Amino acid sequence: MTDIKLHRNDLIVSTQGRAFWILDNISALHQFTPQMTASDVHLYKPRYGYRTRVSPGNLGPTIEYYLPTAPAGPVTIEILDVRGTLINSYNSDAPPAGSRGGRGAGGGAPETQQEDPDAPPVRRFGAPPPRVTKASGLNRFVWDVRNQSGVTLPPGQYQARLKVSDKVWSEQFSVLIDPRVAEDGVTIADLQEQFAHNMRVRQLVNDVNEIVARVREAQTKGRSSGGNPERAVRLNAIAAKLVTEPVRYGKPGLQAQITYLAGMTASVDQKIGRDAIERYETLRKELDATRAEVDRIVGSPTPASSGNVLR
Repeated sequence: MTDIKLHRNDLIVSTQGRAFWILDNISALHQFTPQMTASDVHLYKPRYGYRTRVSPGNLGPTIEYYLPTAPAGPVTIEILDVRGTLINSYNSDAPPAGSRGGRGAGGGAPETQQEDPDAPPVRRFGAPPPRVTKASGLNRFVWDVRNQSGVTLPPGQYQARLKVSDKVWSEQFSVLIDPRVAEDGVTIADLQEQFAHNMRVRQLVNDVNEIVARVREAQTKGRSSGGNPERAVRLNAIAAKLVTEPVRYGKPGLQAQITYLAGMTASVDQKIGRDAIERYETLRKELDATRAEVDRIVGSPTPASSGNVLR
């Protein structure tokens, strides 16, 4: 070893073999005090992290906590905004998600996640969702900067809340813009606008999936009961607008068009183009008109079955 240096709480070592080694983020070591004991749970103050699509597992906001023993119950980490509003929650006892991967995360196919198995997939690129561990000793959780809807949040101030048994610990931390993104002229205001747009489009995806499900349910009931032929024709016409034809080079349905729009800005960090905003407004109007037509044919949905409000 020829040299050793601390830089931004990373330990950097050079060796005689002309190699460089970096131990990322040793900020927890700087927080050790004589008052800390090995018998107490401790949540370390997180170092700032980056909203980045390049090595997010190393550069994203990292939450470290110490457990004297593995607890019998779950360990929960909640992420809140600066006002204390819950953004996302992760539980050590939750079942692991399916195989995922994607751009900027070491390869693999893009993740898909949705409730309707027949609906076009909503593509989510990046690393697998973070997992909470509860091993005895030091545990590390790297947040993927996504909310409960799977939408990437803008840089800003956030809070981490650790729950073990009936006790709670909280610490604040910052999410910074990726310097490489900033060098391209993208600002935090641009990413905030992108987040607002992506949330609107995500709601649009939920809405179209809900309408497709209602139309399919009405078609199934009509076929099983030998219902009104005129009503069946009207439902089939709506279904043709919503769902892509099951043939090669079939005309994309409204559902596929909305899903495509969602994928345009969900996997990059950029200023939202006017074309994406205008396309959203066009698809929103088309979907609202289709919803009104479905309501006239099958009736308005009950509040319990209507689309969810996203955070």
